[in-house]
Amino acid sequence: MTNNYSLALLAFARAGVAVATLLVIAGCSPPATVITGVVSLDGAPLSQATLEFFPVSGRGKVSFATTDQTGRYRADVSPTKLTVVVTATKVGGKAPNPFDPNGEPIDRMVNAVPERFSYEEKTPLTADPVEGKTTTIDFALTSFEK
Repeated sequence: MTNNYSLALLAFARAGVAVATLLVIAGCSPPATVITGVVSLDGAPLSQATLEFFPVSGRGKVSFATTDQTGRYRADVSPTKLTVVVTATKVGGKAPNPFDPNGEPIDRMVNAVPERFSYEEKTPLTADPVEGKTTTIDFALTSFEK
């Protein structure tokens, strides 16, 4: 009887050590590297835009964020230099309804952001976040190149 009790107590103690180890490991994870800021186009907040963050070195995660109505965004990113792509759509007129040629025209969606910001190969936008910190980076886009 004492032997079974000792084995059960030993198993319980080992489980407790395992749980405590996991909690310590989880608590010791490095702080997140975060970028926040505002995206504007020609001085106006750009709402519902998508930002993509690509590590320049190719090492690290690709991250995404969407702006709110005031153009604000927040993204957890890899702590490395990043290329930033911004895309957004807007209604650019009406188009025939492809599902009902006799029906009401539908909204034709077009890119609201100049092409130079919308492709990884073209964008001049970069970010260099501080590892383990929150870095604020605003992106003031313009329709015309200066």
